[in-house]
Amino acid sequence: MKHLLIAAHPGHELLLWKWLRNERPDVVVLTNGAGSNDAARLAPTTDNLVQADANWIPQVVSPVADAEIYQALLDGDANMFAQWLDRLTSYVISEDIECIVADEAEDYNPSHDLCRLLANQVAAHATARGHPVLSFGYPTVGHPSPPARLAIENHIVVELDTQELQAKLADMHGYAQRFGGQLQRELDGFIAEFGAQAYGRECLFAASPTRYEQAEAPVAKPFFEIAGEERVAAGVYKHVIRGAHLQVVADRLRGRVR
Repeated sequence: MKHLLIAAHPGHELLLWKWLRNERPDVVVLTNGAGSNDAARLAPTTDNLVQADANWIPQVVSPVADAEIYQALLDGDANMFAQWLDRLTSYVISEDIECIVADEAEDYNPSHDLCRLLANQVAAHATARGHPVLSFGYPTVGHPSPPARLAIENHIVVELDTQELQAKLADMHGYAQRFGGQLQRELDGFIAEFGAQAYGRECLFAASPTRYEQAEAPVAKPFFEIAGEERVAAGVYKHVIRGAHLQVVADRLRGRVR
């Protein structure tokens, strides 16, 4: 089966360390990983993909800085995302991709949620053009192998042995230590919360529509809105990205707004 992985950020590929080696997918990374410090993180990700024998395809989607995505969201400008949708849909059809895997929407980071929204729409557009595909998501900040979800949701699980888990964790820690800052704090927090052993199972869950595609309100205020408000108050950002900004993009990509 031919797979396409769509990841919002460099480094996400490490969450699917063994799956990458098993499936050797084509890979799109939406951003270059440059956050507020403007330090791009593409080089180690391309190395990770080479080691896994996966195929990075920047000619289909060339990574941009998160700031470019954020500005487009704030401006209500979906043109870049619509272009990505067209290119990815054409690629899926022309290369006979059978399964799309992408970040889940977890209300944590707008680029993550955009990634899931985009993947859903690529699958929908390809299906509408006579090329149905399977679609799966994987947690990027939630529990990597949540027992409650495994009990009730359609899923695929890849089990790592002890040596593989050690190699995966070493790669994850090495990546975080290389760039430090928020990336290091996030990984340390996830390991403390979920435990290292949780990363010994790589879980892909059957994709479902995002709340943006269903025009639903969130159960609670998204983390990215809370963090945005804090950074605006601290003078780091000028504006807060809201779920409403992603809703505009969802409407445009679904063809509800032209």
